[in-house]
Amino acid sequence: MFDFKKLVSSLVSRNGPQSSLTQSATTLVNALPEAEYAGALVEIVKSIAKINADTEISLKERLKTLLYIDERTHVIHTQLCDDFLAGKAGVKSFQPSILAYLQQLSKAYLICLKLQQGNPQPALAADIRLATARALNHQMRLTLWNALNYLNSDGQLWQQGYRLYLSAEEQGCERQPIRLYESEREETSCEQILLRGAMLKLAQTDNLRPVEIVAVERLLGGLAGCTRFERQANLVDEPVFLLDLEAAAPPQTMRRGMLGPGVRYWSGQPFANRLADIMLDLDKGLPPLLTQTRLRLSEHEWEQLCAKLATRWARDGGVSLRKSERSPQLKQAEVDVGFERIAFLAKVQQPAHATDGSHEDWRIQDVSQTGMGLNFYGRDIEPLALGRLLCVRESGGTPQLGVIRRIARESSGNARVGVELLGHSPIAVSLTDPALPDMDPQHGLYITQPNSVGGRRWFLLPRGLAEPQRELVLTVQGQSYRIRLKAPLTPFGDCAHSDFDTLARL
Repeated sequence: MFDFKKLVSSLVSRNGPQSSLTQSATTLVNALPEAEYAGALVEIVKSIAKINADTEISLKERLKTLLYIDERTHVIHTQLCDDFLAGKAGVKSFQPSILAYLQQLSKAYLICLKLQQGNPQPALAADIRLATARALNHQMRLTLWNALNYLNSDGQLWQQGYRLYLSAEEQGCERQPIRLYESEREETSCEQILLRGAMLKLAQTDNLRPVEIVAVERLLGGLAGCTRFERQANLVDEPVFLLDLEAAAPPQTMRRGMLGPGVRYWSGQPFANRLADIMLDLDKGLPPLLTQTRLRLSEHEWEQLCAKLATRWARDGGVSLRKSERSPQLKQAEVDVGFERIAFLAKVQQPAHATDGSHEDWRIQDVSQTGMGLNFYGRDIEPLALGRLLCVRESGGTPQLGVIRRIARESSGNARVGVELLGHSPIAVSLTDPALPDMDPQHGLYITQPNSVGGRRWFLLPRGLAEPQRELVLTVQGQSYRIRLKAPLTPFGDCAHSDFDTLARL
């Protein structure tokens, strides 16, 4: 087993020459198996927390140690993040350690900045600039992880980020190019780091898939340098955004009367221009700016994402995205989540809580012709994901089938869920493949045209069956038909949507 204590000791030890210390820790980090990264990160976080609690360490020693730990363990943290975002098996439990690492290092650097402010040491100016940039970067990475969890970044998180940026302004280095780590090729600046986090917030990530959220954040790595903060909003004819460095509030679109010494403005037009260029370049293939994100998104997916961003970073902030206005309608509801669960329950013709005793607390908040807003007060938010099916029943009412399009979590664990309605009274169907006589029947769902919101029938089936030209036997309400599938249509998170031709009644 890898010697974690030796690794951490070599990282935080303050004895012996720095050169030998560096060599020892570097050798250990390089020798650390990837399978042991999570365990190492836990120990590293504990060590940083101990440094933060030790008031006897001098500023010079504290700063050098933290910068060194951050530099040498950056590769471990980055690899764990990449594995988590890629959905690698067995990494789901890594998230608390990933977040704790960012939180403890950001806190540690902030302690250094406060000590420097109370007793300035000019010899440490270069290290303080690097610490400021790294701390701000860690803070903005926390906003990314909140977005991935559909959790709003609270005012305290933004306020700490603003304090770090104000420190950079006081040092006069907010626009100074800096390479955060030795392993990174590109330089950035505190201004670009904060702009990156601010534009991610303004991308309205509550109805983007996790891979799209990561794509936006990485795309912003190449776009954040196209504009600058201004202290006066002199671009009245363009979409203008702002943040207030003196307030515990997230970035927002400029409205009338938003003034103050701590307010920083920036134009959204450069971002719109760059997005337009990207969309034009997509006709010739993926441009370098997109391939550098290292994400497996198709040209069509990138085009769709850029179109969404162009709307959300416009003057109206994407308000026009909602298909129809909703009206308040406060009611209690019974809700089942997930295609397989809903299809099975439709077959047995009873809701989940009647069969297994489980019933989460749901409330209908508002409704429209095409959707509804729900409030979820349960503890288990794990089943909630964009693109998953959801079946809503009011007391004594008709079941409504929809798909989750927006999630906004609260720190308490409750969530606001936006649902696009497909129709009502979904019918359970059974599907078999004549070419596979040993295959167990598969469940599916069907909504007729009269019961559909959009006036078209919905045929939902397991992804593994959704192959164009595939012939299946569809059994519904005691009748069987031989059908041939057409090309898959609208993608969902937990099932496929297809149309079909009826070949014969059996």
